[in-house]
Amino acid sequence: KAQSSRQTTEAIAWHFGRSGVPIVHCAQVTDLSVGESASDNIGKEPMRRMSRAATLFWALLCGQHAALGWAFTPSVLSLTPSISTRLGATADRDIPTASNIDVVLFGVGDLRTSDHQGLHDALRSGNRILPLVVLDEEDTLPNLPQSRTHTLNAASILGSAISSLGERLLEIDDGLQLNVIFAEGGLKEGLKDVLTEVTKSQGKEPIGDVTLHVCDLGDADNGISYGPFAHLKDEKLDLSEEIVVSLKSWTCHLREEPWSDLSRDAGILPDKHPDYESRYNLKAGAAANVPIAVANPNNVLSVSIPSLSVPSDKSGFSKRILSCLCSALNIDITDALTKTRLENERDTGLYGTHWGGLDAGVLSETQVLSGLDTYASLEEEDSQLLKSDWWKSRRLVRNGRSLEHAALEWMMSEFSNYRDEYGGHHQFAEVDTGNLIRGEFMTRYLAAPLLYGVVSSRQLWHAADVEDTPLAKFLPFLRNEGALRSLAEGREWHKLFAAKNIRSGLAKASESDDATTGDMSFSYWRWHGFLCRYGKTVLNDKPCTETEGIVLVHGFGASSAQWYKAAKELSKRCTTASLAVAPDLIGFGESEKPPITYTQYLWESYTSSFAREVCLSPSKLAMDNFVVGGNSIGGYTAMGMAADDTIPVDEFIHEFGEDGKDRRKSMVSASGAPGTGKCKGLILMNSAGQLYKREEVEKILETGVVTTMASETASDRLPKCAPPPRSVASVFGKGLLAYLRPRIPSICTNLYPTNPAAVDNVLTKNILRDSLDPGAINVMVSGSKLPPPRTANELLGADFGSSKSNPDIPDSTNLIGAMPVAEGVFCGPCLVAQGILDPLNDARGRADMLEDLRNGVDVTRIEAGHCPHDELPDEIAEAISVWMGRTFGEAGSSNKAGIAAGTGTISTA
Repeated sequence: KAQSSRQTTEAIAWHFGRSGVPIVHCAQVTDLSVGESASDNIGKEPMRRMSRAATLFWALLCGQHAALGWAFTPSVLSLTPSISTRLGATADRDIPTASNIDVVLFGVGDLRTSDHQGLHDALRSGNRILPLVVLDEEDTLPNLPQSRTHTLNAASILGSAISSLGERLLEIDDGLQLNVIFAEGGLKEGLKDVLTEVTKSQGKEPIGDVTLHVCDLGDADNGISYGPFAHLKDEKLDLSEEIVVSLKSWTCHLREEPWSDLSRDAGILPDKHPDYESRYNLKAGAAANVPIAVANPNNVLSVSIPSLSVPSDKSGFSKRILSCLCSALNIDITDALTKTRLENERDTGLYGTHWGGLDAGVLSETQVLSGLDTYASLEEEDSQLLKSDWWKSRRLVRNGRSLEHAALEWMMSEFSNYRDEYGGHHQFAEVDTGNLIRGEFMTRYLAAPLLYGVVSSRQLWHAADVEDTPLAKFLPFLRNEGALRSLAEGREWHKLFAAKNIRSGLAKASESDDATTGDMSFSYWRWHGFLCRYGKTVLNDKPCTETEGIVLVHGFGASSAQWYKAAKELSKRCTTASLAVAPDLIGFGESEKPPITYTQYLWESYTSSFAREVCLSPSKLAMDNFVVGGNSIGGYTAMGMAADDTIPVDEFIHEFGEDGKDRRKSMVSASGAPGTGKCKGLILMNSAGQLYKREEVEKILETGVVTTMASETASDRLPKCAPPPRSVASVFGKGLLAYLRPRIPSICTNLYPTNPAAVDNVLTKNILRDSLDPGAINVMVSGSKLPPPRTANELLGADFGSSKSNPDIPDSTNLIGAMPVAEGVFCGPCLVAQGILDPLNDARGRADMLEDLRNGVDVTRIEAGHCPHDELPDEIAEAISVWMGRTFGEAGSSNKAGIAAGTGTISTA
């Protein structure tokens, strides 16, 4: 191509690397931006003047024709340094043309620049690069995990992660400007708008082919549908009539071999984690894939659309994201009561996460990677981490209304007995993480960065620097895998096992898949970034004005699969509900089992989030209301969740008196958030939990110092937490699991006295499989340090022993150091379907005590053991169906009982 004499002067420099093969670099003399190769430490030869023909001849002679990068501009043709050479890649790629564009489509799950295959490949291509984020209101944002329960936190995290991504891209090259589009429609509509803008920005210059680099997050996450690949993988990319668009997906697996086996035959992947470890040599220390390092290239050809660039005003950008997210979730942020709800849901997530007290607006890739380096240098000790300069620059705020927050600080601290006249929080006497699970604080901190993809599991694995003791070679159970690697391995295993179930037809890819009435199908959701499973059964497919559901919570060691028979029987009888859903509690079943402390408040928060994120979500199950029930510890969890759900948002509106003090008590709940008011009824099946008789309460009242457990917990007045040392608890927990596993059939048979034949291989195999998952030990260890629980009297609004029964229990404000607290109380209809032959307790006596608590508690006594729903599913289904029909009438015509928090009154609309 003819050029002016001023432009035709060219310079070429070549360096002889270790291989002795010259790498040709070309640049215009007017710019003198000569690239440097990876072997710059080798002696350099001087630049020489050479004609274009000589240059090309020399390159072809040396076999470098495929490694030369070609860049076209309207007036200049120049040879630029080969990006693939600088990244250590081979030269087997097509010669790029500057008319082609590589779009790197970032999304939740890969909002980073390091260990990013898509960005790496785009930089290697030599094509122009368009870094892009599409925030659409129909496909991805409505499915963003934790967005319905923690909307403000989710928007802050997303805005911070995107801003950080933009800054990191500019560090790679000042031309890599991140483009963000807010799409009112779906993802594809947003991409079409982007291509239109690109076409306009290029003027008369033609656009060649477009390659779309998108991260494949895996089968389960694609089913949850929060990442862009989920909405593109099965679609024809007819984004433009003039431009050819091709999809290039990439993955970020910890190891490729298990996924390759899964692609060939899902049956190859073992069902049990120990077998998985053996097959892929994990016990022998098989290394994970090395994270991809993206080098800083020279002469990046980027495409930037000024109207879509990330603004420097981060505050305004975050507000724009919040507005887009609320629009996607159909939340009216102009409504005053809605604003109050959103504000009071802020920081109600798990303590120490970006949804639960950590500054959600400060989340960057640089910060997280620095934290990993700091943590690894401190031998992965949480206690040392909290003393480090890196952690001291973090801001962590306890939510005073969250009992989960209070319980965790109780485990970590010793408190003084001082409380100032303004009700200020107690001061820490000492902070100690010794009572927590090893690596727990870092696990909580990393929950959001891992979900949003600010960091990858591979980076966690390789950041770890752990060594085993010599004794561990002979005693494998003493092997020190390290907290970071344990977290990374656990996440990978659950993603793999979920993918196996989906590909084998044992689980559904998404809620849009058809389900047969009476059969239980399984799907997945993420809670605080942890992958969790739930089962769903269609009870009847008759059209009704309201979609009512039953949420069923399993007991200790069980899973959602244990509800299969009861749900099937309900589908034959129940006419007042459309769906039955059963979540696997985190730490149980096929849900992830991260190294965190499991408390009753954590499980209650989990179940409340499940109702909001899955059951009531229009993009998931779209229930209008629900009844919650549970067995054993699941019954107690359901009880706490039902009580918390009664707390109306207007209880959080402050009322200040003339003295300037708030007249309202502080409303507390497991998470600290207000309820939805959608829980209509409660079903208890051999429920766990403390329960007081009337005469026992009268004796306690005689002491004159009585308050609720919620008040004691929130006011930091619990006795000192003194569990056994972490090492002792761990050894005991492992030993107990090893003892129980071979006895699972006999233990279950003992719990099913009337129908022992119900203990089938499916039940026992599921319990065994789940107990072998990585992290299963953490639930056992947590049992040694559970905080004192709220009583059934409190939660059900009993006529004695509850806040409803004032003045029997005096206002807690008359107690020194106590906090003026109010709590949710479920005073609605309650069914107790009790297996009276339960060998674990006096089941008959507990049934009588529950019946005596108050009016509205109906008891059905069943000749069964501890798990009546699985032992005699037909009788449980009959009891539930009769009770629901009597209590709520035909579907869509319930009495819509409104429950007032803390008062025990029922108003009929």
